[in-house]
Amino acid sequence: MAGQMGGLSGSTTVTIVITDVNDNPPRFPQKMYQFSVSEGAAVGTPVGRVIATDADMGENTDMSYLIIDEGDLFKVTTDVETQEAVVSIKKPLNFESKRIHSVIVEAVNKHVDSRFVDLGSFRDQTIVKVTVWDIDEPPIFLPAEGAVMEVQEDAKVGSLIGVVTARDPDVMNKPVRYERDNSPLA
Repeated sequence: MAGQMGGLSGSTTVTIVITDVNDNPPRFPQKMYQFSVSEGAAVGTPVGRVIATDADMGENTDMSYLIIDEGDLFKVTTDVETQEAVVSIKKPLNFESKRIHSVIVEAVNKHVDSRFVDLGSFRDQTIVKVTVWDIDEPPIFLPAEGAVMEVQEDAKVGSLIGVVTARDPDVMNKPVRYERDNSPLA
């Protein structure tokens, strides 16, 4: 009897396991990241990596990334080892048409607990600014496939036999210098 001398008593060990619930959204530590890449970089080239953090534990920290804007030129994948978003080139870039791209990357929890949806959105966004640097590109000839011009054997020296034009794709209205190749044809 409890409280009396010589009463019976016992003890046991109770283990309480606290499991994490997904009650924290992913958060990017910065609202903007800046990277640069050459316009000559191949499709699939990584431009940069960003990461969102999550205060939860275990699978509740798993997230996926997606591109909200500029998804036609860039793609994002998730590095399964580091949980980083890897932004890569999806289509060829062109310095002359657009020099700076603002890519909106969103991090989303993979395992949302419906009990906590009233706490707000379990996603976060950041802006990835990608600056494209110019490379010197060769002139573009018109017609692009070349031209075959025929001339009569009795044509006067200095006669016009045809016109080939070229333009510099890097700078509008920049003069292009022409040279004649005097090497014999094979």
